[in-house]
Amino acid sequence: MEPAESTVGERQVGAIGRRRFSVLRRIYLLVVALVGGLAGIGWAWPWLDAYLARRPAVQAGASMDVSSPCPGARVSSMKLLLAEDDRIVRITVRDALADDGYAVTECADGTSALHAVQAEVFDIVLSDVRLPGVDGIALFRAVRQINPRAAVVLMTAFADADDAVAVMREGARDYVQKPFEIDELLLRIRRVRDEIAFRARMETGQGPTRPEPLRGDSPAMQRLRERVDAAAQSEVAVLLTGETGTGKDLCARTIHERSRRADKPFVAVNCAAIPDTLFEAELFGHEKGAFTGADRRRVGRFEAANGGTLLLDEVGELAAASQAKLLRVLESSTFEPVGSSRPVKVDVRVLAATNRDLAADAAQGRFRRDLYYRLNVIDLHVPPLRERRADLPVLVRAFSEEIASRQGRPVPELAPDVVAALAAYDYPGNVRELLHALERGVALSRGGPIELDHLPADIAATFAREPSGAPSLEHVQPLGEAVAVFEREYIQRVLDKAGGHKTRAAALLGISRKNLWERLRDATRDGGEDDANER
Repeated sequence: MEPAESTVGERQVGAIGRRRFSVLRRIYLLVVALVGGLAGIGWAWPWLDAYLARRPAVQAGASMDVSSPCPGARVSSMKLLLAEDDRIVRITVRDALADDGYAVTECADGTSALHAVQAEVFDIVLSDVRLPGVDGIALFRAVRQINPRAAVVLMTAFADADDAVAVMREGARDYVQKPFEIDELLLRIRRVRDEIAFRARMETGQGPTRPEPLRGDSPAMQRLRERVDAAAQSEVAVLLTGETGTGKDLCARTIHERSRRADKPFVAVNCAAIPDTLFEAELFGHEKGAFTGADRRRVGRFEAANGGTLLLDEVGELAAASQAKLLRVLESSTFEPVGSSRPVKVDVRVLAATNRDLAADAAQGRFRRDLYYRLNVIDLHVPPLRERRADLPVLVRAFSEEIASRQGRPVPELAPDVVAALAAYDYPGNVRELLHALERGVALSRGGPIELDHLPADIAATFAREPSGAPSLEHVQPLGEAVAVFEREYIQRVLDKAGGHKTRAAALLGISRKNLWERLRDATRDGGEDDANER
């Protein structure tokens, strides 16, 4: 092994090996690699090679066909081909991917990777750009010919980034710059996996009828999902707070679907839409003849939700008298329908949602304090979209695909000025506003690219207020490339908002400072930024 190759291996192990190797193993491997690299003698690398060969192929009990140039991995529903000539990097990435549920086939050079593609159908191909024999670019183009449905992700050094961007225009799904964090690589591969699964469901008629809930990988959404999962395992009341359009109803439905009541009814009632005089009849039901127009008995929302979950949306809009009636039912789980003296006992889990500050309303006497405490056993705050902007690329891509599928249209391309406008807008209507904007764009584009005038006026006007560095209007981009531009535009805006403070901007974006620096370097092609600005 040449000294230069040893140095590259050491640096990449330091960058991506933390997840897979224990401290003692890393020290062992590093010492062996250093000895071999510095001394330039032949026994060190075979020693390391023999040690690595003794490690389990993918996991304990997994078998590998060592006679094959591309030994396989354990069976999984998502098959992935890994082409990487650096042995340490290949084994580290292979193990991480296998732990994440992929059936990994690994190859040490481009020629054997090409043979594997010709012999077997893969869902994902993850390849280094620089490979012995057939390079990663040529391998990508061969995959496009042999299996156009396979998603290709490239691993590239900074010097090769231009080539990676170029092949993305030809249809490559993504690229990751070396050295990289293993968690970042896994996140990108998961997104590719989810898109493949989504397209498969659409093609088989099994796609979701509404957007999948709780999308996004930002820290705010990760915390929300954790709390939703915890709430789903309990039976206590939950109060969902957040601005209009953030997805409180999706959180409530997710709690129900992940609870033991999932096979029972989920009933949602908009408290703001119920007149005070009809509150009892709506929630508790009424008997025939209970009041003028009551020509038959009606089951109320509480009884309809018996055994399941009742969502009281906009609960902060209830009048004082209605609050008192609701409190009695929550305390006893018993009510009497209007016009009846017969008590009805129900088993209902109550979730409540509001865009008001109920704590402040209770303190000022506008909302019953005892009802507030009864509803607020677990509090879940759903963050506004402006506080989780890192999720915008994921949401734009997912919504575009879903809307196009519902409308029977191809997934639209996004004009560069559309990307800039979507990245710049603050979304006072939150996720709902973004969804409606994209629905409008897909409808007005009539199967063509979404242009700026297809967006709502408020969002389109944002682009006009942007500085002169905005993208050109002369051409449109494929969705994958447009989302990449979208991401770069947004990172720069967050950095500007943080006053150039990279540590603060990275925290707002929910990524590491190193990751932010690499993305900025990639966007600007300026590897020599003034270190004085690196705060």
